[in-house]
Amino acid sequence: MIDASTRLRRAILLSDALLVKRIIRSNPGILQNPDFKDKSNTSLHLAAQAGFEEIVALLVDAGHDDVEISRNADWDTPLMLAARHGNVDVGILLANRFPRCIPVTNKSGLDAVPCLNPASTPLVSLLLSHPEYPAPADGRDNHGDTPLHHASASGSLKALRVLLSAGADPTAKNTYDWTPLAYSQTVAAEVYFKNLVAELERRKVEGIRGEQERREEAIKRKYAGVRLVTEDHEPPSRPSDDMTRSESSNSISSPIDQRNAFAPTSVTPTVAKSNPWVSGGFETRARAWSGG
Repeated sequence: MIDASTRLRRAILLSDALLVKRIIRSNPGILQNPDFKDKSNTSLHLAAQAGFEEIVALLVDAGHDDVEISRNADWDTPLMLAARHGNVDVGILLANRFPRCIPVTNKSGLDAVPCLNPASTPLVSLLLSHPEYPAPADGRDNHGDTPLHHASASGSLKALRVLLSAGADPTAKNTYDWTPLAYSQTVAAEVYFKNLVAELERRKVEGIRGEQERREEAIKRKYAGVRLVTEDHEPPSRPSDDMTRSESSNSISSPIDQRNAFAPTSVTPTVAKSNPWVSGGFETRARAWSGG
């Protein structure tokens, strides 16, 4: 009699969802069911690699990978196998249900993005832009290769565009001092790569210039209603204390003038005769003093 674990693997590979459900219900302990003869691939690895979305959803709903992300002997996750074999729908399902597995790397230092083949290009944007667990656009494997190196080597031109738009560095060199451009499969692919880089650089420069123009325009709008007051339009000011004092000093320029200003304008003859300081009395007194 065939054991339950073998029957479960066969049911998965046959994409028999009803049989898989019945076996799991009868034997809940073999849900993950790693196959030690095949890199310890679990039930979810098999279904993801084969691209059986219904089976994958069934296994996930049954609790597969609820506690820990499944990894085989190469440390590959089910998401990596789905991406490697071009199973986009399965990859989207796994990325949405287990986003924490997106940046996970295997023994070679690869996450799910470098594992993609050209058929899996629609997954790139999802994996790079996840709000909580994004895959790095410039991540490196054990040989220093970035996702751009792998995309260039696989001939995935759409992936090149997405990666460059996400900020991947086209000048990054691997351990062997090669840039992604050096791995272009054809001359046409190399020209396309160069044009992509030039286009992105041009957009970057235009973006910087546009931002500067917007700032200048904002400054102009901010100060458009400000009225500058020049010297010709200065309102008349109150005379200062110094000016008042200056005018006063012009009218009374000396202590003698100040004393005379407060003196009577006319002197009666009686006062003039009796006051030695008035008229000739001052001169007589001054001469008498100088002679004495």
